[in-house]
Amino acid sequence: MVFGSVESLFTFYKEYNRLKGFGVVKKCSKKRGCEYARYVSFACDKSRKSTAKNSSKKVDCKCRLNCVVLADGSCRVTSVTSEHNHDLQPSLSCFFSCHGKISKALKRSLEAHDIAGIRPAKRIRLLEVQAGGLDKMGCTPKDCRNYILQQQRMRTLACDVAAIQKFFTSMQMKDDEFFYVIGTDNVAKLRNVVWVHTHYKYVNR
Repeated sequence: MVFGSVESLFTFYKEYNRLKGFGVVKKCSKKRGCEYARYVSFACDKSRKSTAKNSSKKVDCKCRLNCVVLADGSCRVTSVTSEHNHDLQPSLSCFFSCHGKISKALKRSLEAHDIAGIRPAKRIRLLEVQAGGLDKMGCTPKDCRNYILQQQRMRTLACDVAAIQKFFTSMQMKDDEFFYVIGTDNVAKLRNVVWVHTHYKYVNR
């Protein structure tokens, strides 16, 4: 089989894994002198050999899908091994990290509850009840907590940027030679800040 891109193949195979009840990890390798990954493998998340630290999770499962990336970006499946040496759990697929996904509706609910001042634990419990059970949420409580923390960091960063902008503006009003530049990316996220005080201008001359 040939797919238009590695991403489309990964999406297809990950959905297959979700229905079957196992997780997936992605492994890439380059050919010497090649700028992009030449060979890609998708393996069961229990594929690595067990050690003292992960003996309960890694069982050296041989299930995997191998493909080769062509020059135009498409990829061709070269081999597939579908046998597992462990039990599959389709009913628990939503709890695997590779399958957990927070929907837009769930994100809006978490943000609305945050504005209302509801604590994170109660927010997650409320969403669980509304969905009809943890297995129907489509993600784990940890995914929800990570999203809540991410949004809190973004709000904190936005406040910090506004404070920096206000401080630099006041400095420029006091000193016409004070210079600063605030760099952002295409979605207005802060990337870097550069400022030069008048004192350092004359020191470097």
